[in-house]
Amino acid sequence: QPDEEGNVTIEKVQSMHLPGAVEAMCFLDDGDTLCCYARDTPYLSYFNLKDGAQQTKVTVNESCVKGFEDHVSFAIMCLVPSPNGKYLAAATDTSRNIIFEKGGSRQVRNLYGHKNDGFSQPKIAWSQSGQYLIGNTQDDCSICVWDIASGDIVKKLDDKVGGHTGQIREIFSSSTSDTIATASFDKTAKIWLPKM
Repeated sequence: QPDEEGNVTIEKVQSMHLPGAVEAMCFLDDGDTLCCYARDTPYLSYFNLKDGAQQTKVTVNESCVKGFEDHVSFAIMCLVPSPNGKYLAAATDTSRNIIFEKGGSRQVRNLYGHKNDGFSQPKIAWSQSGQYLIGNTQDDCSICVWDIASGDIVKKLDDKVGGHTGQIREIFSSSTSDTIATASFDKTAKIWLPKM
């Protein structure tokens, strides 16, 4: 809140140090938890902001061979909580989007059918209902819409339907409707209203 003269004060409350470059993060639990992914780590870091930023590490390897617990074959580039707060969607640099149970390593669904690599900027957003995940693909600058239940791409929004002609840099979804906003290297921002 601004003071009587209109000045705004912002102060650093906490610093959390991670072992690598932080690639993705999001708030959970109405802002009481910060979830971060640091490159080259096999876990998500959950920081409890109500308890001195106490860190809990949760592996991103749902199940693995003993001795390989510290290995991960992808980097998480974008994290977005589901509308109901029970799940966490992770966009990776290996053409794979993963739906995790929040706070756990259980992978509810792996979503494929698009292309993203270490040079892309994978982005994702949820539909208001949580039934769909929307994400970008680098191969044809389109937007993919996955049905979470089946894991299938049910719609592709490309330049044939007025989509982008350059790489998509950002995707946002409204929390009050299924409106989606996208921004691209083609110097456009587009608004989409899917019938979901």
